[in-house]
Parts: sequence; structure tokens; C-alpha cells
Amino acid sequence: MAEQSGRPTSGPRIRRYTQLMAAVLYNCNFRGFAEGKISKGSLKGVCTPGLNCYSCPGAVAACPLGSLQTALVNSRYRFPYYILGTLLLMGLFLGRFICGFLCPFGLLQDLLHKLPSPKIKKGRVTRALSYVKYVLLAVFVIAIPLFKFAPGFCKYICPAGTFEAGLPLTFKNKFLRSLTGTLFSWKVLLLTLIAVLCVICFRAFCRFLCPLGAIYSFFNPVSVFGIRVDPVRCTDCDACVHACPMDIKKVRDRECIQCGRCISSCPSGAIGYGFATPPKTPRRRLRLGIGAALLLAGIFLLIIGIRSGGFRDLWNKAVRICYECIGIG
Repeated sequence: MAEQSGRPTSGPRIRRYTQLMAAVLYNCNFRGFAEGKISKGSLKGVCTPGLNCYSCPGAVAACPLGSLQTALVNSRYRFPYYILGTLLLMGLFLGRFICGFLCPFGLLQDLLHKLPSPKIKKGRVTRALSYVKYVLLAVFVIAIPLFKFAPGFCKYICPAGTFEAGLPLTFKNKFLRSLTGTLFSWKVLLLTLIAVLCVICFRAFCRFLCPLGAIYSFFNPVSVFGIRVDPVRCTDCDACVHACPMDIKKVRDRECIQCGRCISSCPSGAIGYGFATPPKTPRRRLRLGIGAALLLAGIFLLIIGIRSGGFRDLWNKAVRICYECIGIG
């Protein structure tokens, strides 16, 4: 059962502090920003939960989405056990709670949306556009790396790579700046357009374009920790759905980033954060069974990946400047 929180006033503040701490922890190589060089520490073989470019001068760990693409580029030689196991376990334990609390680019979108401007309200159009991220996942994260041997999303789209790596590195590094061309200009333009869209539309990149959010959305129904609804207290009034800025149909569906805004909107106090409860219905038993199977699969993939050198392989890739992330090549 969810831990009831009533109508908390500190929830948004706690979430913002958590987002800020995650962003700082992911990018605490402050010397890298001053020197225009990336970190080569041992943690580069570990993936952060949220979207955070590993070519960022401050990044101390690897990006899960970039790591997956890079692994698929080389999948002719080695199946990406390590990356898939990592993604599976992070998704299983937290789902899109990661999007709401642990993603630096999510924090940036939240701050941009606070800027004064006309705002686009959610509706059928935004709900339909939320499926675009699944297309980007299939085409740019999976198909292009497998068949074109290039990290498609990192190279052509990822605004986090441009903002966190491309702009800081080219600003500090004259040689890299001399290599920029049409691709870099395209990515800067795309970053600008996404930033403007995030000002007028809540979490536009997260809702419409982020393949990592698409991956984690598959785990929302079975994740171990996150938003929980007490079916005994719930009156099906849909106040939570109306209060949510995301394109949800119900709490904890694929679009729910578990930000907690629904908690204070619930008149019966039926919503709160908590851990998965023992199954009492056939549907819950099925979810528990799926979750247990995914847990075993994730542990198996992670162990096989580590034993086959996945950690070292990821470290080797992450300590090199990724020209695609920057927008060069």
C-alpha cells in the first residue's frame, strides 16, 4: 500500500532538490569544465539512470542511451548484455520515477517551463505526439545503430549532448571548434527549438522525443518503487489526471513521470509514494510474476555482461570524446 502523504507542501521542493543533487552528482568533474576535457575515472563504466551525456566535461559516469547505441553499433561482435541488464534493472526498480526525479535534462525542462510565456495545454494532440518517442527509439536508437553503424539519436538529435558536451567543449577547445560544420549547426538549431518548445509546453522533449523515457515507460506498471494508488480510498474522480501536466490516462501509466503533483490533488488522500505490495488480484499477481521474471533476466544479463568485459568495454568508449554527441562528423 502506498505511504499516504496527505496534502504535502514540501513534495515539489524535495523533488527539485533531488533533481539538483542528481545533476551535480552526475557532473561533479568540475575541473573538466575549466579545462574542456572529459573525465576518465573508473565510474565511466557505470550508467547514470537519467539522460546525461558522457562527453560532458563534468560527467563522471556514462549515459545509458548513448551506451546502448554504441553497444548496438558494435553488436556484430558482442551482444550488449551489460547495458541491457543495467537498463532493465533501473527500469524495474524505479520506472519513470527516474524521469521525474533523477534526470538532469528533465530538471532543465522544468526550469525552462517556469519562464513567463503562453502555455500549450495538454489534449488529444499532445497525447498523440507522445507516441513519437517510440518511433525515435525504434529508428534512431535501434535501427540506425544496427544497420548504419552510427549512434543515430546521439548524432542527429540528442539535445543533451549538444547542451552538455557540444557547447562547452567547442567553447574551450579550439581544435574541436575548427571541426564543427553543418551537423553541429543543425544540432544547435534543434536544441534551440526544443528549448523554446519546453518553455511553452511542459516537458516537451520528455513527452514527445526522449527514447530513454520510452524505455522506462514499459516498466512503469511493474516498477518496485514509485507512485501508488490505494484502491480502497480511490473514488475514481480523476482529479489526479486533470492535475497532471503529462499526457496520462491514469496514474502510473506509460506517460506518468511520478512527479507527485497528483498527491496534493487527490481529495481522498489515496495517492502516495511506496513500494510494491503483495498481490491480491489476478492482475497484480501477473504483474508480480512479470516483475520477478524481469528481475532475474536483468541480473542474468548484468552478470553475463560483466563477465564478458562489458564494464571495461563501456569505460573504454566513455572515456573517449564522442564526436557524434558533440555534433562533429
